[in-house]
Amino acid sequence: MAKNMESLLNFCRSYAFFFLLVGYLLYMIIGAVIFMLLEQPEQDLLVAEVHELQVRFLENHGCMKESDLDRLLRKLLHAGKRGVTIKADNNEYNFDFTSSLFFVITFLTTTGYGTTVPLSDEGRVFCMLYCVFGIPLTFLLLSCVTKALVPRVSHAPIRHLHIYCGLSRNNAELIYCGILAVCTATLFFLLPAVILCLVEKDWSFLESFYFCFISLSTIGLGDYLPGQTHNQAARQALEFATSCYLVLGLIVLLVVMESFWQLQQVRDVVRLFAGPAASALTEDGLDELALCEWTDNHDNPTQDVQFMPPISIISHNMPDSPTTPCVEDSCSPFTPQVARYKKTQPDTDPDQNN
Repeated sequence: MAKNMESLLNFCRSYAFFFLLVGYLLYMIIGAVIFMLLEQPEQDLLVAEVHELQVRFLENHGCMKESDLDRLLRKLLHAGKRGVTIKADNNEYNFDFTSSLFFVITFLTTTGYGTTVPLSDEGRVFCMLYCVFGIPLTFLLLSCVTKALVPRVSHAPIRHLHIYCGLSRNNAELIYCGILAVCTATLFFLLPAVILCLVEKDWSFLESFYFCFISLSTIGLGDYLPGQTHNQAARQALEFATSCYLVLGLIVLLVVMESFWQLQQVRDVVRLFAGPAASALTEDGLDELALCEWTDNHDNPTQDVQFMPPISIISHNMPDSPTTPCVEDSCSPFTPQVARYKKTQPDTDPDQNN
C-alpha cells in the first residue's frame, strides 16, 4: 500500500506541470461560462431598453428616418468611445497637460482605461514608439524600486520577529506577510474606496472598490473613471490623484508580491509544478549564487573556498579526509549559506623543525 502511494505521488510530481496547465485551461473555461450566464441577461435588458427608447423617439419625431437615427447613434457612440464629449457648450480638452499626463501614466503602467485614445494617425504612431521604450523603462524603474524596498520593508521586520520574538523563520514570514496583506488591503483598497464614495456621489462602495481593484491589477477596463461628472478643475485634480495612486499602489503591490514569493510554502509549490529538472537547475543556481555572494565579501576567498556539490547531497557517512565540510552559520534567514572546505593543518613532525 505504501509503495503504491509513493508511486502515485511520484507520478503526480512528474506530471505536475501538465496538471497545472490543464487546471488553468479549465479555470478559464469556467470563468467564461460564468460570465456568459451572468452578463447575457443584463445585456438583453439593456438592448431592450435602448430599442424602446429608439422606437419612442421615432414616434415623437416622425420627420426622422430610422436609418438616419441609427447613423447618428453610431457616430455618437464612436465619439464617446474615443473620449469625445457631446455637449454643445463644452470647451474642455481631453488632451490638456494634466489629462495627457494621466493618459501617459495609464499606458506606461499598462493600465489603459481606454477612455482617452489618440485621435490622429501621428498620435497613434508616436504612442507605439513611445511605448516601445517607455514600458520597459517603467518596468525597470519599478523593479529597481522594489528591490531597494524589499530588504527594508520585508527582510528587516521578518529578521526582527525571528531573532527578538523567538519565532521560527517560516512562522515569522507567514505572520509578517499576513500583516502586510491586511495593511495593503486597508490602505490601498478599502480606504480609497471610501474616499471615492464621498467624491463620486453616484458610485456605490462596491463600484469604488471595483475601480481600485481593476486599476491596481492593471486590468483597466475603463467603465469607471473618477472626475467624469465634475468640472474641468475637479477632473484634473482627480486625474492627478489617480496617477499618483496608480504609481504608488503598483510599487506597494510589487513589494507585497515579492514578500509572498519568498515564503517557503510558495517556493515549494513553484518547485513542485516546475518539475524535477527545473528544481535541480534552480538549486544549482542558488548554490552558485550563494558562493559568488560569499566570495565577494572576502578579501582572499581562494585560500579556503573550493567548489563542492550542493549541501543536500553530501553523505553523512563521509570518510575522513584532509578536508572537512562545514557550513557557515548565521541567525539571519536571508544571509546566503555557503558550504566550503576548510583545509586542516597537516600533522608536522617535530624533528623537521629542528
